[in-house]
Amino acid sequence: MTMISRHSRGFTLIELLIVIAIIGILSATVLVSLNTARAKARDARRISDIQEVRKALELYYLDHGAYPVVSGWKGTTEGCYTGPADSNDAIPGLAPEYIPTIPEDPKPAASNYCYLYTSNGTDYKFMSHATLETKTLAPGEPGARFGSGCGTPQKTFAVYTPGYICM
Repeated sequence: MTMISRHSRGFTLIELLIVIAIIGILSATVLVSLNTARAKARDARRISDIQEVRKALELYYLDHGAYPVVSGWKGTTEGCYTGPADSNDAIPGLAPEYIPTIPEDPKPAASNYCYLYTSNGTDYKFMSHATLETKTLAPGEPGARFGSGCGTPQKTFAVYTPGYICM
C-alpha cells in the first residue's frame, strides 16, 4: 500500500479563494475596458452619422436652394423633443433621396440619447446634444463651435451653418 502525503491531496480552501479572487479582479478589469471601448465606438459613430447628415443637407441645399424647414427642434428618436415615430420625418425630404435613412443615436434605448435638428431654411443645426460618452470637445475643435450666446460645449457634437443663431 502506498502512502499519500498530506500535501498531494489537492488545493486548500485558502488557495482556491485566492485563485477565485484573482480571476474576479481580472474579469472586472476586462469588463471595464470593454465598456470603455464600446462607449468610444458609439461616440465615433455619432460623429460619423452627423457628418453624413451634413453632407446630405448640403446636397439638398444645392438642389432646393434652402435646407429642410422644421419648427423648433425635431428629434430622431420618438419622445426626444418632438421626435417622430419614424426618424426619417425628423428632417423632411432628406431621406431616401439624399441619405438612405436619417440615423438614430447608437444608444436609443435611453430616451435622452438622440440627434436633434432645427432649421429655418436659411440656416440649420444638427447635433448630438450632451450624448458623447467619452469625448469632451474643446472650444474651437471641429464640431464644437457654437454661435454667440450658446455657451461652451462639453459632450455635444454639432454641424450647422455659419449664420446659425442659438434657438
